[in-house]
Amino acid sequence: MKKRNVFAKDLFSKKYRKRIVKPKKGKGSYNRKKIKKA
Repeated sequence: MKKRNVFAKDLFSKKYRKRIVKPKKGKGSYNRKKIKKA
């Protein structure tokens, strides 16, 4: 459990968080563009 926690903390690191936020924003942009085009 302790070892898993360390990995989870690493995954939740700021670097990983920024990467997760970037793709989410990109998907949102695509959705908005599709709605505007339609």
